[in-house]
Amino acid sequence: MMSQPPRLAGIAAAASAVVNALLAGPAHALVIQDNLNGASSSYDWVALNGACLTAGNGTGSIPGCATSSFTYYRDRNSKLVGGAGGSVPDAPGYGALRLTNGDTAEGANGDNQTGAVVSRFTFGMQEGLQVTFSTVTYGGDNLRGTGADGISFYLADGSKSPTVGGLGGSLGYSCSNVNAAYDGVAGGYIGIGIDEFGNFSNKADNTDSGPAFQANRISVRGSGDTNWAGLRAAYPAYYPDSLNAGKRAQAVQNTCARGYVQDWSSGKDGGDVRGRRLAYNYRMLGISDLPDRIANQQAVSRPTRARGIPIVYSLKLTQNGLLSMSYSYNGGAATPVITDQDITQANGPVPASLRFGFAAGTGSGSNVHEITCFKAEPVGQSSSSAGTNVQQSARVEAGSQVYLAYYHPTNWWGELSAQNLLYDPATDSVSIATVANWNAHCTLTGGHCAATGTSVVAQAPDSRKILTWSGSTGIPLRWDANLPAAQKAKLTAGDAAPSGDRLDYLRGDRSKELSAAGAGLFRKRTGLLGDIIDSSPAWVGAPSSPYSGPWTDALYKRASPPEPAGSYDAFRQARAQRLNVVYVGANDGLLHGFRSGYYNAAGAFVGNDAAKPNDGREVLAYMPGAVLDTIQSTNAALAYSSPQYVHNLFVDATPGTGDLYYGGTWHTWLVGGLGPGANRGGPLASKSATATGGALYALDVTDPERFSDTPAAASATVIGEWNNTLQCTGDSACGDNLGNTYGTPVIRRLHNGQWAVLFGNGLGSKSGSAGLFIMLVDPADGSRSFRYLGTGYGPQQDPAGANSRNGIAYVTPADLDGDHITDYVYAGDVFGNLWRFDLTSDNPDHWRAGSRPLMQTGGKPISTRVAVGSVPGTGTGAAAMPRVVVAFGTGRRLEQTQGSEAVFEPGGQGLYGVWDWDMAGWNAVAGAQARYASLASATRPLASANLTQQSITAEGRAAGSTVTVRTVSANKVCWQGSSACASGNNKYGWQLPLPSATREQVIYNPVIAYGMVIVNTTIPPGSALSQALSCNAEVPSGFTMGVSMGSGGAAAQSFFSSTNSSTFPLLNNGIVSGIGLSGTGTPSVVTAKKRPYLVQQTVGGSGAITQINPGANGAGARLNWIRLR
Repeated sequence: MMSQPPRLAGIAAAASAVVNALLAGPAHALVIQDNLNGASSSYDWVALNGACLTAGNGTGSIPGCATSSFTYYRDRNSKLVGGAGGSVPDAPGYGALRLTNGDTAEGANGDNQTGAVVSRFTFGMQEGLQVTFSTVTYGGDNLRGTGADGISFYLADGSKSPTVGGLGGSLGYSCSNVNAAYDGVAGGYIGIGIDEFGNFSNKADNTDSGPAFQANRISVRGSGDTNWAGLRAAYPAYYPDSLNAGKRAQAVQNTCARGYVQDWSSGKDGGDVRGRRLAYNYRMLGISDLPDRIANQQAVSRPTRARGIPIVYSLKLTQNGLLSMSYSYNGGAATPVITDQDITQANGPVPASLRFGFAAGTGSGSNVHEITCFKAEPVGQSSSSAGTNVQQSARVEAGSQVYLAYYHPTNWWGELSAQNLLYDPATDSVSIATVANWNAHCTLTGGHCAATGTSVVAQAPDSRKILTWSGSTGIPLRWDANLPAAQKAKLTAGDAAPSGDRLDYLRGDRSKELSAAGAGLFRKRTGLLGDIIDSSPAWVGAPSSPYSGPWTDALYKRASPPEPAGSYDAFRQARAQRLNVVYVGANDGLLHGFRSGYYNAAGAFVGNDAAKPNDGREVLAYMPGAVLDTIQSTNAALAYSSPQYVHNLFVDATPGTGDLYYGGTWHTWLVGGLGPGANRGGPLASKSATATGGALYALDVTDPERFSDTPAAASATVIGEWNNTLQCTGDSACGDNLGNTYGTPVIRRLHNGQWAVLFGNGLGSKSGSAGLFIMLVDPADGSRSFRYLGTGYGPQQDPAGANSRNGIAYVTPADLDGDHITDYVYAGDVFGNLWRFDLTSDNPDHWRAGSRPLMQTGGKPISTRVAVGSVPGTGTGAAAMPRVVVAFGTGRRLEQTQGSEAVFEPGGQGLYGVWDWDMAGWNAVAGAQARYASLASATRPLASANLTQQSITAEGRAAGSTVTVRTVSANKVCWQGSSACASGNNKYGWQLPLPSATREQVIYNPVIAYGMVIVNTTIPPGSALSQALSCNAEVPSGFTMGVSMGSGGAAAQSFFSSTNSSTFPLLNNGIVSGIGLSGTGTPSVVTAKKRPYLVQQTVGGSGAITQINPGANGAGARLNWIRLR
């Protein structure tokens, strides 16, 4: 590529001389955090040229941009633009460190500007250094469609006086081959170039290394001391003091461009000195091209910072020279540039202390360049905000142990720990043990395990039982003849030659991971267990479904059940001491199963049995065929094994488990989807995008002690895998309705005598419609067939008029008469429609979706499971019958991508409870004890106006509480057709609006317990820009809400103990109905000493236990059974 002409920019030599004369400041070893948004900086910086604080008042080391003492822009006749409102100054707290101004037209207001700050203080490297900073570039004249030069951040030897380097393509760090400001930073150690124009990596412009000119690139250069003072001191014979200014410039420029000492001993250029190559000349260490432009070129006279694209950078340098550097673009997942690379060979040893510098220039272009925050701290003190705006969403699986899943966004790895639940009789409280019994990260990776405090021997990759789907059968995941050629080609896409190296890497082989010296093929992993984000642990132990006694279909009493009487009791007894296995999906592409002890014949947990230990060893793993096809990508950012891997999702949904009967015996299945995983282009970033990775898999996990990776065993274990090519009875194109399978499939018995897997059609399907899939299992031989019940609501019915794609994530079966056979299935779609699917017939041809929704929320999405229960009737006669009420919350989160933060719904979401009033057809066939309140006719679909409104009435700290609690109103629901109220009996349920200003919403599944709807709400973090203003990771918060199933309001007594005791406090004499735990996922209910507790995980990853009041409400029951342990 031809080199581009040099840009016109430079800090005056006189200014550089002033900086060179400054004495080094003291070394800091504590956290340095400068938000740069206030009236002054509390740290001692040297500010040059255009560097100023947009909210500054002229005090401190950095001038205020609009103060009378600051002459840079005023002398240039510049109009200061941008900031929070389009013009400077900003209000304190809303500012930034500006390095250059910008304008929409060429001229003095934006062109040929420079600015820099260099720290007088230094940072001691005894414990290493971790730096986070953020930049934003906006405004300007869109020169050549890219922007002005760019910004640099650099680290320099603290023993050297503070300096800046050449500008133009050097961006104030490296030496320049062509510009008048040619000196590189003295004692430079690391320089990061945020290169809009494209010359920082261009060796035709600066230094003798770098690939070529490339706009919108982030590059890292190494150490150097190529400047006149440094060359003169190191090689006085070749750089005599007698050279005039012009020859000195030429000497430094030639040295910079050639990388060799130049012989000027005779007063003229004598060329390279043989054998005297510069040891350090700001060598190129790493590059990364951005997914989009750095600069947002706003063609307006008053550009605003909020319209710029924030980029947050994270740099870690250990005291022994291991460098990692990544950036997050627009709140997206962190993109690695360098990971754990030993730079001492290229850079020399790490200096005892380092100082910091920022610089920017515009050349003949124009842009506002700003730094919005800066933070430096010792390595490991805290995590940076680069790409961390997603949170855990695991449902805690709890029994005698609690299983907590975690993920780490730095290098994307995960953990799953098993920790005891402890009862302390002295304090009469329940807690989670701080030391884990096992941690799956450790069992797979080996070495010292911080979670257990012990050393663990890693499982050998070749001994792991890992299976996959060939397209027609289950096979071992090995590079052998069983793996089809097409799948081998997918695994080696983009490789020079096919080999099994990548498959071995996915199995856990680490021999070809990149070393610290840079040798190797594949990304260096922190651990072998991938990040666990949206998949929750699913525990499978002894059979415990409520299927005792003879099977009788309450609607079809003459039907002959395929399940022999007493067969389930025999199955339960035979498998009573089955090995416990915890299954979880991870974004290493695998569903993992980890062993976790067993229960003996007396029902006591056993963890120390040599044959079935509680040690977290993996007993099975499964890579879905859909994942095998996409885990390698020619887009390195999405390829799991690539050193340039940013992030991707693969097995990112919670599997469902259940027992079913076919082939003359009972089986236990594990069935799961991939969530937003396995799309060829990564997670879907918009509501109108089409999924390519939707799939469903089923495994037979009846006997985990017989798991094996022989071909025969693999074929028996893997029941099947289905994608959007599946065909349904009477509908060969039904696969067009299958999108990304987010929800947890449910295994249930149906009225036609067959067991079935029920699951929503997912999101982003080709048709864009919403519906229910039913996978029927033939009772004779276990063969599968599919039915699809569509709602007919697709893009044309988008309430926003945007032609987005509809879909159903979760479904909830309801058994209205207690015969363990599903009668109806309820579900919400992401257009905000609540649906009922009628499965009461014994003929599948008569199953159907409702012709219209039960209710519409006005476009507020339902992306979670709905909870179905009954509440007592009010009055006499028909009004005394219980009501079927469907409770749910609204909200949605679009996944984080490389170039976008996780996106939540706007404010205005809420909790709902809706009466299914149309029970006439059911009551006509159901027994007298299983009938429900019904109306002959009513409004359909219902809307918010048909519901009783509740409200959050107060928030605060109850007496003795350390967390914020909430109270809600307790308005009575005046049910339509009843005499519940003296007048106004015209309501069909309830609504509890969540605070709109904070965008609080529901993205986790609710549960019903003790007549209460329990759900974790989510309060999203600020935008990518707001997070970039602090350099601190902002994570969602939220409340655990417990409201009455029958009213959506407060119960008669407080439901939560905010002190984890048997005391249930009031808040200002109000009933406590919410507690601010920032819980994630769906809480589990456990009992200790006959008292119930909620166990859940918080956004920080830790477990939380809260005692609940079972007598708070007392009204309401589930109509779908959920195992409570």
